[in-house]
Amino acid sequence: MDSAADRVLPATRVLALVIVPFLVAAFVICYLMPTRTRELFAWGIKPPLTAMLLAAVYIGGAFFFVRVATARRWSEVALGFPPVALFASLLGVTTVLHWDRFTHGHISFVAWAALYFAAPVFVVAIAATNTRTARRAVVAPDPRLAPAVRIVLGVTGLAELLVAAGLFVRPDQVGGLWPWAVTPLTARTLAAVYALGLANVLVAADGRASRVRLQLEVQAVMLTLVAIAALVRRGDFAAGPPGAYAFAAIVAAELAVVTGGLAGLSRGKPATRGRTALNAP
Repeated sequence: MDSAADRVLPATRVLALVIVPFLVAAFVICYLMPTRTRELFAWGIKPPLTAMLLAAVYIGGAFFFVRVATARRWSEVALGFPPVALFASLLGVTTVLHWDRFTHGHISFVAWAALYFAAPVFVVAIAATNTRTARRAVVAPDPRLAPAVRIVLGVTGLAELLVAAGLFVRPDQVGGLWPWAVTPLTARTLAAVYALGLANVLVAADGRASRVRLQLEVQAVMLTLVAIAALVRRGDFAAGPPGAYAFAAIVAAELAVVTGGLAGLSRGKPATRGRTALNAP
């Protein structure tokens, strides 16, 4: 089967285009007006820093789904779907667990509930269908991420998943150690954010340029906005500005690895002969 099989299905493009407006609207509210979430969003998020971190994920997601809608090949976007499904599923469960904390009847809550109750089902179903269609597609030889970059991203991703598990399962205990104030609801929301570390694990495990480039670009967008948020809302940190600077430095370090990986892919040469898009190791 030729590379024509490695295509993005129309249903996948439609799903992506449906999701994008929700994410852009949420970004505008939570990043540009983080102190007004009680009146404008599905629930009042405190401190504003948490709202801005969530917003960084939203605009990264919007960037990802725009690329899904315009991509030529499924292999270019496939790795992003498992992290999206995990993120949406955790927020769906969080909504049920903290139902009384939301602003019921507000249009933003209706959109929130519709998105996080429906998205996991549709994202998984669409991804599974598109993967079956593209399973035997042949792709051109691909450069690979440098081994050192893959190791750092893999370790970082596993650490983020551990943080996510702690925040979700033990929001009071782990949240009490967080560098800014969190409630059980915001701790579990942050757990969904950190669960996106699954993307790092998948990128590290795969390494092929055509499959990991978009994921690295999405991370570069999100990490940049997270670092800016930490500096803008430095007063939200329990330790004050020094805590914000330390947090931003950690984020900047991960951003440096991500951008370094992208730069390496741009300079890379194909290292292997063509293999199936989804089955090659």
